[in-house]
Amino acid sequence: MTALVSNSHKFARLAGSFAPDGYPRTWLRALGIFEDHGELRVSEFAAHDRCSQPTATTTIRKLIDLGYLTRRIDPEDARAIQVTMTESGREFLHTGRRAVAESITPLFADLEPDQLRRISDGLTEMRRALTAALAPAATGER
Repeated sequence: MTALVSNSHKFARLAGSFAPDGYPRTWLRALGIFEDHGELRVSEFAAHDRCSQPTATTTIRKLIDLGYLTRRIDPEDARAIQVTMTESGREFLHTGRRAVAESITPLFADLEPDQLRRISDGLTEMRRALTAALAPAATGER
């Protein structure tokens, strides 16, 4: 399992290195977090991204300036803000992912389509198991 975790992390990082200019990994990762979790406070985003709150604030501010995220005052705490991905953010994320996929596809020409499908299916199942294990944490029931 350690090798799988390590290889998955390395694959994602290396694949992101093939992103064309204009698709920084930091932005794609941040937007992916909002895609997975929906509306978040800055502190919640920082926890998901495993970064400091100042780093989260800088990233979020940039993505708001670009129109990929939007913010509003948290109705439960006027000192906090809630951040959500915009339609432009979703389009940017999906376009960025496609650009990365198109960049690396030729590197896997030796693999059969069925091999790639099995790898993808296996990772999907593992992601589902991890997501299910984290779901109770969101409600404090873990």
